[in-house]
Amino acid sequence: MKNLLFVGLALFVFASCKVSDSVTADNQKTFTDRLDYDRISKPIDLSNKRTFQIISQTATSKDIRQLNTIFEQKLLENGFREVAENPELLVQSVIASINFEKEELGYSSGVGLTGDTPYSPAYQVPGKYGKVIFLIQDSQSHEVLWMGTGTGILTANGVLNTQVLKSTLDELVAGLK
Repeated sequence: MKNLLFVGLALFVFASCKVSDSVTADNQKTFTDRLDYDRISKPIDLSNKRTFQIISQTATSKDIRQLNTIFEQKLLENGFREVAENPELLVQSVIASINFEKEELGYSSGVGLTGDTPYSPAYQVPGKYGKVIFLIQDSQSHEVLWMGTGTGILTANGVLNTQVLKSTLDELVAGLK
């Protein structure tokens, strides 16, 4: 009888263990809607170089294409001009990120549950945490003249958070006049 109780207890312990392949964010921590940014540039004056071309590859992800478009718009707003031939600058964007899941409290209007009760079922929200890198290179020497990075939560509801990226990029390209 003792052996049967021991085996039953061991099975209960093993069955209650859960192994997860994904990272889950802590509910108690709050996530900010901003990226920590850093600007890395050489003391080269970019005012004499006003034309650029976006470096694009055929097999780029939707997120990279979206980043390139945002970067292109910011450069155009700051007086740069995009050209197809003989640009002075080459421009590109890169994302290095990992996927994570954040547990959110669910809200249900089911029987017995009202909107803001803590008894509503929780659900997982996917996201990406990582670094966005914006580069400007000299088209002749391919030397990096300017680089800006943003680190933090890159997605909102599974989609690239363009509002946060635009405000971060505004801060980064402010000195490129």
